[in-house]
Amino acid sequence: MAMSTVRLPQGELEKALAARPKHVFIAGASRGIGEATARLLGEERNYRLTLAARSYNRCLGVAMDIGTERANGLRMDLLDERSIDEAVVSAESRFGPIDVLILNAGINLPTAVDDLSVTARNAFKQVLYINVIGTFYLAQLVAQHMPQNGRILFVGSVMARMGGAGSAGYVASKHAILGLVRTMAHELGPRGIRVNAINPGWVDTQMANEVLTRMATERGVTLQQQTSEMLSGQPIKRMAKPQEVASYLKFLMGPGGDCVTGQGIDLSCGSVMI
Repeated sequence: MAMSTVRLPQGELEKALAARPKHVFIAGASRGIGEATARLLGEERNYRLTLAARSYNRCLGVAMDIGTERANGLRMDLLDERSIDEAVVSAESRFGPIDVLILNAGINLPTAVDDLSVTARNAFKQVLYINVIGTFYLAQLVAQHMPQNGRILFVGSVMARMGGAGSAGYVASKHAILGLVRTMAHELGPRGIRVNAINPGWVDTQMANEVLTRMATERGVTLQQQTSEMLSGQPIKRMAKPQEVASYLKFLMGPGGDCVTGQGIDLSCGSVMI
């Protein structure tokens, strides 16, 4: 039997896409900001969520909490191009084109300028590959089929506004993210796709705790002392909560983000003011 294809007029196609639940792909969804964002969006029934990270079991657990009819957990490693390809194909096969891509996956390893060891150089390469190269490859793939009015949201860092001793790789990667955001905003803007980054300061996550613990150990002080010193220069003297960052991501996904693109938006409790 011959197969026929029904082609909707462009206006009708856009209405059909707008009426369906929005498909949100969250990279780095197993913990911290990514997990908080997944759980926030999972409270509403008009989203379909793909939750991807190296830790498949944790993503699956979050998906099961939300409901597997509305959320799907995937294993994805940004160091592995094939893994990225397979994750995008799997996501689109399950829930259709991706309307919103949240790029939250990333690492922070010690990369001091005066450390010439093989370990430090490998760490620098790994940080740049995961935080920039693999992240960009994922954004490229998703953008291919992203519908009109889509969103690509990078989770950067206030370190994109400054430097930080001992973290050359991480700081360089977060500066690079802003360059990608601005370039992609120009290229994808004609298709109605908005591209932005949010730059959190200290957020109460496992990664922040690991970094502060390492800093405290190097200085020979307690974790509490190190944390207090790091927050002392902020007008709001606390860490942001992952749920607060998730709420801002959700805002940028909605009508409030329609006229925002190419921006790096700081959520830093006032640690950076520009």
